[in-house]
Amino acid sequence: MNTRRKYGLLRAIAWLLKALAWVILVVGIVGMIVALVSLGRAGDPLLRGVWVAGAILLPLLGISWFVQLYAVGGVLSLLIEIEQNTRLLAARETEH
Repeated sequence: MNTRRKYGLLRAIAWLLKALAWVILVVGIVGMIVALVSLGRAGDPLLRGVWVAGAILLPLLGISWFVQLYAVGGVLSLLIEIEQNTRLLAARETEH
């Protein structure tokens, strides 16, 4: 049974959300590395505190955003697949 694929824009949005999630995760990890490297160069104790806070917060925020965006993209993909499988099942039922 070959049915037409629907919701091309939603498929693209789901893919885009998942790709954006990976980019944000990588940026968070790279930001942590940059903050840790810059920590050694900071002479002022207040500036050191800012770099430490950045090294802690950037990966946490990156992981948090990654989970949220990837989950939304996954839910969109799941809903599209459910609709497609329901349509296929309904088409099979009308054949018999």
